[in-house]
Amino acid sequence: MVRVAIVDDEQRELDTLLDFFRKLQNELREEIVATPFQTGEALLEGYDYSYDLICLDIELDGRDGVSVAKELRRRDGKVVLMFVTNMAQMAICGYEVRALDFLVKPVSYYSFSMKMRSAVRMIQNRKSRNIVLQMVDGMQKISTDQLYYVEVSGHYIFYHTKGGEFRQKAALKEVEEKLKGLSFERCNNCYLVNLKHVDCVKKDEIYVGGDWLKISRPRRKAFLKSLANYMGGVEEA
Repeated sequence: MVRVAIVDDEQRELDTLLDFFRKLQNELREEIVATPFQTGEALLEGYDYSYDLICLDIELDGRDGVSVAKELRRRDGKVVLMFVTNMAQMAICGYEVRALDFLVKPVSYYSFSMKMRSAVRMIQNRKSRNIVLQMVDGMQKISTDQLYYVEVSGHYIFYHTKGGEFRQKAALKEVEEKLKGLSFERCNNCYLVNLKHVDCVKKDEIYVGGDWLKISRPRRKAFLKSLANYMGGVEEA
């Protein structure tokens, strides 16, 4: 589920974005719960950190959107911000609050869909889940947040985590299916890497969890593209 707050002082604009999110939810088959606010003050009052994404009009009655965004950033460094504005030049204000992108009014569904799909993908990649490993001597529950990378060797899978290394008899494809929708990507046929923990890329190697892993030539482009998307950077040409 993705939780969204929409802040706009014009009811027509709120209704449009609410309709767009309902349509996007059906297309992505991802539950999206969108909550409307007509002022920034209403959003900030009782802010509970439960939102994944905030669509924020820059020109609001009362406290303006940039001011609201600065206050949000002081409280919440993780929530994804998306500005909505009548004037594209105002979007430059987004840099200082690390806004992901902006939408220009009147918002078309095409533009909305393109940008929100990227936002939803980023939010999904940030999420984590617990997985249970069936091992010879028992079971082990690990959080994917704690998982650096998964390695296959022979008929065994090795989970390299903050809490140590765990071994399980399984195929990498099975593990890949369990981790589907999270921030994991293969850098070669032996490693499934958590993009959250990639600290460095040097030529054909990445540094993750204290280890240097090889990026294979066939997987290089797709892996670096996924890493750039996750980090919000620019992919390599």
